Amino acid sequence: MLVVGTLTAVFGAGRVLKAVLETYVFDVENCRYDYKTPRPLEVDKDVVAEPEEVCEIDYNSAKREIANGIGMFVIFAPLAWFMFKQTRKMMNEMKA
Repeated sequence: MLVVGTLTAVFGAGRVLKAVLETYVFDVENCRYDYKTPRPLEVDKDVVAEPEEVCEIDYNSAKREIANGIGMFVIFAPLAWFMFKQTRKMMNEMKA
């Protein structure tokens, strides 16, 4: 349980750090292609939609990832600390 709690807390903190670095430090943009169909001037002609690349920073996704990472860290860090203290206590009792 100690290992699982510790790893989950570390991954939660890592997710928060990743989201903060991507969004606020490096300004990583998410790009997508929007296909806007122009209105045809003649009914008989085929109209091909030209893709337009739209890039923007997705702050809502970053906030969601930060909230998830903080939630994981807040729950599992105290659990890992508690399990560490219990394991340490058991090891000291075994030595005595």
